[in-house]
Amino acid sequence: MTVKFFVPRADRRLGDRYELIECLGDGSYGWVWKAQRVADSAIVAVKIPKAQGKRNEELAEGSSLLGQAPHPCVVGVYWMGRVPPEREWYAIEMEYCPSLTLAQMLDQSEEGFVASYTKLLGVFEKVLEGCGHLHRIGISHGDIKPQNILVSAELVKLTDFGSSVLPEDMYARTRENGGTILYSAPEIVGATLAARDSSARYLSDIYSLGVLLYHLVTARLPHDTLSQVARHVPFARARELNSSVSQALDEFIDRCLKLEPENRWPSVNAMLDAFRLVRRAQLEFTPTRAIALPRPAHEDWSTQAVRLVERGDYRDAEIVARAEFESSRDEQAFLMMVQASYREGRYFDCIRDIEARPEIVSSPTRVGAELCRLALAAYLEVRQVDQARRFVERCLAETPDAPDLLLKRASIFALDAKYEKAAEQLLALHRRLPGKPAILRRLVAVYEQMRDTGKAAAFLRAYQKAVPDDEWAASKVEHFRALGLV
Repeated sequence: MTVKFFVPRADRRLGDRYELIECLGDGSYGWVWKAQRVADSAIVAVKIPKAQGKRNEELAEGSSLLGQAPHPCVVGVYWMGRVPPEREWYAIEMEYCPSLTLAQMLDQSEEGFVASYTKLLGVFEKVLEGCGHLHRIGISHGDIKPQNILVSAELVKLTDFGSSVLPEDMYARTRENGGTILYSAPEIVGATLAARDSSARYLSDIYSLGVLLYHLVTARLPHDTLSQVARHVPFARARELNSSVSQALDEFIDRCLKLEPENRWPSVNAMLDAFRLVRRAQLEFTPTRAIALPRPAHEDWSTQAVRLVERGDYRDAEIVARAEFESSRDEQAFLMMVQASYREGRYFDCIRDIEARPEIVSSPTRVGAELCRLALAAYLEVRQVDQARRFVERCLAETPDAPDLLLKRASIFALDAKYEKAAEQLLALHRRLPGKPAILRRLVAVYEQMRDTGKAAAFLRAYQKAVPDDEWAASKVEHFRALGLV
C-alpha cells in the first residue's frame, strides 16, 4: 500500500468544501480532522484515507450508511468523494462527536466509571442498540472494540466502519486482521471479509460484543494472541475472574463467546432483550464492580507477526510466521506466512509455498479454505489461468453463491476470451447486486471486447452514477465521446 501523506495548505482549506480546524487522530487507515463545512459552517469530522492511490470504491468506508436514517448510537456518515475543485484528496465526511473513546476511558481507570456496573452496562446497552441498527439495515460492523466506541456524558456511538460491509458487498476491503484480532471470532481470524456470508458476519459481531463485555467486567480479554483466538484456547469465565459478576451476566457473556456460531445468541435483537433482564439482575446482585489488576499480556509469534503486518512490514512478518511453521507445523502460521508474501506483491513466492504444501491447502478446515482463495487470487495476479480456473471451481464447490468467487470466474472467462460467458456471469451478478462498481466496471470492459459499444457506454453511465469522481470512468467517457457514444 502506497501512503500519501496529507499536509494541510497554509490557509487550512481542503478544496472548496472544508476549513480544517484540528487534527483529531492519525490511525492506520487515515487522518481524522475536525472541520467546518464552507457551505453552511457546520462542524463535521473529515477522515482522509492514507491509501489515496486506491479506487474510490475501495476507499468508501461506511458508504452503506449514506442516505440512511440517523441513529443515536451510530456516527452519521454524510458525504464521501474526491474533494472539489482539485479532486486530489478522497475524504469521508462524518458527524462530529466531541468525546473520548471507550478505550481511553478504560485506560484512565477513573473509578467512578470502571467500578460502576450502572455506567459500564449502560454503555454496553447503547453499543448493542447501535449494532442492532446496523444489522437491521443489512450491515455488519466487523471491528467492534473500545477504540471504535465514542463516549461523552450520556452519548455512546459506534464509529470506524473500515470493516463494515453489506451482506454481499463486492468491494469489501480485506483487513489484515479481519478486524482487531483479539476481538475477532475464531472462525474469521485471518479470513477475508468477502469470504463470509451475511449471517456469519452478524454472528461474528456477536462474538466481538461478547469479548467487549468480558473486557468491561474483568479488565482482561479472553485471549492474548492470534493463535489463541484461532484455536479458541479455553479461558476463564468472567465470574471466575471477578466475583462481583452475577450468574446471569456470566452466562450471557459465555453464550456470546461460544466457539460454534450457531450456539451464540441468534441476533443482536435477541441479545438486547435478554441483556435488559441481565442488567437488572446484575444491579440487584451488586452495582459495584470489583476492580481487578490487569495481568501482563502473553505474547507469542502471532502477536509479533500481527504487529509487523499492521506496520506494513510484510517481509518480517513472513519470516516470523515461517519460523513458527517450520518448528511447530502450525497451519495458522503457514496461512500468515503466505498472506504476508501475497500482500507484499510477491505472488510467485506465495504460489511456491502453497504448491509445496498441498496437504494443507486441501485440508477440510477454515485455513484450507482460505488458502484456496489465496491461491486463486495469486494465480490470477500472475495470469496462470489454468490453475486459477481449477481453484475457482474448488472454491465454488464449497460456497457456490459467493459473489466474489463468481466475479473471479467471470474474470477467468474474459482471460480465456470467452466474453459471452463472462457477460452472462456478470449480468447474473448485476441482477442480484445492482449498482456494484466492481461488476459495472467489468461489464464495461467485457462489452468493449465484444465490440458492443452501446452496452459498454450504458454500463459506463451506471458506473459513473455509482462512483461519480472516478478517474478511470472520466477517461473512458472521453474515449466514448470521441466515438460519439456519449
